[in-house]
Amino acid sequence: MDGQGGLAIETIRFFRRSWLTSRLSRICLIAISLLFAGTLGASAEGDAAGRRAVLYVAKGTFGVQGVLYTLDPATGAVLTTVGLLNDVAGHNYGMGALKHHPTTGIFYGATAHNSPTNPDYLVTVNPVTALVTPIGPFGAVLTDIAIDPTTGIMYAVSGYNQKFYTINTATGLATQIGSTGLGYQNGGGLAADRTGVLFGIDNFSFYSYNKTTGNATLIGLTGLPDLVRAADFNPSNVLYGLEGGGGIDNLHLRLLVTFNLTTGLGTLVGVIPVYDLDAMAEIDATDRPLSSVGRTACRQGGSTG
Repeated sequence: MDGQGGLAIETIRFFRRSWLTSRLSRICLIAISLLFAGTLGASAEGDAAGRRAVLYVAKGTFGVQGVLYTLDPATGAVLTTVGLLNDVAGHNYGMGALKHHPTTGIFYGATAHNSPTNPDYLVTVNPVTALVTPIGPFGAVLTDIAIDPTTGIMYAVSGYNQKFYTINTATGLATQIGSTGLGYQNGGGLAADRTGVLFGIDNFSFYSYNKTTGNATLIGLTGLPDLVRAADFNPSNVLYGLEGGGGIDNLHLRLLVTFNLTTGLGTLVGVIPVYDLDAMAEIDATDRPLSSVGRTACRQGGSTG
């Protein structure tokens, strides 16, 4: 390991030892992890160029309190509890979707239909503090969102019907541009790969989507016993999914899975020790390694949220 990588690990260990019990410690630890992640070399969450990502998930089903977490992509274990998904007034938001914009660095969320605050809303989320900032209502019920990294366009699929949307990221308004042809959306992860191709999961089947018409093309069955609630790609173009509910397992249980893009087959990574998760996103640390909020918190030695 090079000098930078060794310094990164020792720095993180220092903050763990010194500040682990304080709220500031969690903010700084996540921020520093994002800052140095790109120097730690390739792994299951990094490609040959050493690109690294942080895997985020959030609670949102059944009207539960929204909480943001990071996961170990190799096991599904919780690495950090970032915090409650609250706005500046302390109102809580349950998340139905999360996605990171690779160009602007903005971390977007779509609130769940039964969110305690502003259901069916586009919001931004601070990945260091979990602070939520509302943007505006979709005017539709969505099951997941995806951002094309080649154009920056945000897409979405309906949670109730065949409708396929683009999202105005300034206002939150969802505009129907086509139809998936799948009928009622059951489960429904949606994600764009590094080249902008859209993939999604609906009712135990794996699809690609036409970005112009919304039409879904079947690739294959997932082979999973439960529905998939969310999905996103890591920097190595591995598609992760959040499986749970609608099948043989406990309705609230969630599992981390990956998908074969050629066959659609899902593979279990591990059981996530948190119930009622409904949103997932990868943040590539080389796109936006450390938010200004995180820098300010660590520099001033105070809370940002």
